[in-house]
Order: sequence, then C-alpha cells, then structure tokens
Amino acid sequence: MTGQPERIALDDLTSDALDALYDRLDLLETGARERSALLEEARDALENAGINEAHGGESWPRLVPAIEELATERDRLAADTKILQARVNDQNAAADVAVSAVRLMNEAGAQRDRAEARVRDLEAENAHYEEKVVGDLNEANTGLQRQAARAEATIARVRRTVDAGPVGSCCAHLIHAALNPPAEATP
Repeated sequence: MTGQPERIALDDLTSDALDALYDRLDLLETGARERSALLEEARDALENAGINEAHGGESWPRLVPAIEELATERDRLAADTKILQARVNDQNAAADVAVSAVRLMNEAGAQRDRAEARVRDLEAENAHYEEKVVGDLNEANTGLQRQAARAEATIARVRRTVDAGPVGSCCAHLIHAALNPPAEATP
C-alpha cells in the first residue's frame, strides 16, 4: 500500500462530488501556499532580526514545528469561527422568527382593538335603536290605550242607553245614537 487515497473513477462522480473535489484541491493548494508564505515570512523575520545567526544558524529548524503548530492553530480557529458564524446565523434566523411573531402578535392586537371598537359601535347603535323602538312601542301603546278607552266609553254609553231605554227592536236608533255621540261628549 502506498498511502495514497483510493482513487474514484471519474465516471462515478456526480458534478457536485467533482465540484467538492475541486474545492478541496483549491483549499489544499491555498493552504500549502499560505504555509509556504508563512514559513518564508517567519524565516525572513528571523533573519532580519538576526536571531537565526545569533544561535549559529540552528534556530530555523527548531522554529518550523512551532510555525506549523501556529498554522494548525490558525486553521482550528478558522474552523471554530465558521462554527460560531453558523451559530450566529442560526440565532439571527431565530431572532427573525421572533420579530415576525411579535409583528403578528401586534397585528392581532390591532385587529382585536378594531373588533372591540366595532362591537362598541354596534352596541351603541343597538342601544339607539332600542330607544327608538321602545319609544315607538310606547307611543303605539299609548295610542292603543286611548282607542281602548274610547271603545270602553262607547260600550258604557251603549249600556247606559240600552239600560235607560225601551227593550226590543225599536232600540236601534238609541244604539246608533250611543255609537255616534255628539262631538262635545267624545273623551
């Protein structure tokens, strides 16, 4: 075994898998370039500071593992940053949901307020109509009471007339007179 990863036939790759491989290749190449640039930068900094020569040229080989460790730490921090960014994005999404819920609650409250105002308006309108209907009914009742009083007065006059006059078919003119009283006798 050579330690090489197992190769996948290109025919078996989907376009997404191929894109992922190209992305990984780009990432590895970028990482290698960054590592080389960091090592070069560190070596240049050491040489400019004279540290490597002060230790007999021995510092550089001892610093390579420390630099690689720093690069690994940088990569770990970058991964942690991505995780934290994902969490921040999740929190932002949750906050958006909460804001939407608050907006919906506010809209529901406004609708409730409008409905309560409409109910109050309808109750006031109903009270007005009740007053009007009760007034009309009272007026009609008063009119009916007057008509009933006139009818009772007419019946009473007819009884008095019949009781005072002769009995029989000749009483028709008396009953007629009782039903049509003179104008001054009408209550």
